[in-house]
Amino acid sequence: MCQPSDWPLPAGSSRLLLPHAISQQLASNPLSSGLYPVSYGHYLEARDHRVRRSVHTDHLLIFCHAGRGFYRTEQHQGVIHAGQMLFLRQDIAHSYHSDPENPWSIYWAHFAGSLTQEFMDYIGLRGAPEQPPVITLKRWQSLLPDVTDLLNLQHQRLTFERAMYATAILRKLLSQIPLLVKEPAAADSLFNLTALDRFMRDNSHRTLQLNDFAEFSGLSRYYFSKKFRELTGVPPLRYFNEMKIAAAQRMLNETNASVRQVALAFGFDDPYYFSRLFKKITGTSPQHFRERVEFEQQRQQS
Repeated sequence: MCQPSDWPLPAGSSRLLLPHAISQQLASNPLSSGLYPVSYGHYLEARDHRVRRSVHTDHLLIFCHAGRGFYRTEQHQGVIHAGQMLFLRQDIAHSYHSDPENPWSIYWAHFAGSLTQEFMDYIGLRGAPEQPPVITLKRWQSLLPDVTDLLNLQHQRLTFERAMYATAILRKLLSQIPLLVKEPAAADSLFNLTALDRFMRDNSHRTLQLNDFAEFSGLSRYYFSKKFRELTGVPPLRYFNEMKIAAAQRMLNETNASVRQVALAFGFDDPYYFSRLFKKITGTSPQHFRERVEFEQQRQQS
């Protein structure tokens, strides 16, 4: 079994390696033996991410949702752009790396199973020598709710039952791919608030504008804003900022990072603007919020 790279994880990234005993259970159980995950994760703005393998004992899918990267196998080499998926088969030496100027953000999964070839045939990656191991997804945003469910399992104790659930999610994700290589459907079917929420959380360290959210959703600025307000009751940028401030509260509560460090972690270059926005949303300044939390903790311990 291949190990995922030990590349240091930046903020917002995650990586899960299934214990060998659970992988063996998945490999022997008839409900999962056809295709099951070995490891998976999410790398955000993976600067300096570089991997080279001469021996590869399982299969690997890499989906790029931002930035770009490069790959090379014995037969092919090329660029992976946002919206594209790279499939690297077992037993094939390969290398890949993030673009140093525009580092990729990727979801990835190592997987194995007796039905891998059938799944790859189904999604259009048949492995013919002349076929590059890359496909482009036109409507990949609709995958994000299931991706979120898969990643959220990392925050729970990994039992065999949860590993079986991860297997079911991975199969569902692969099964949807042929539906997503076509051109987008009507605008109403494109808007997916769960997917957009995931996009916002993945990019909470950046300064995004209305155009970024509209482009992600495949809609015009006007239609996106109208649809978003109908579903949430608030403007998109207010929703995004409130999400950031809620995450900043957790960071202030759980770490010793300074207010300036917290501000930078969520894309605020100006700590004074961050403090003003924090107070506007929460009713108190970041420093007073931290002091209040510390006081409550001391009171409970006394």
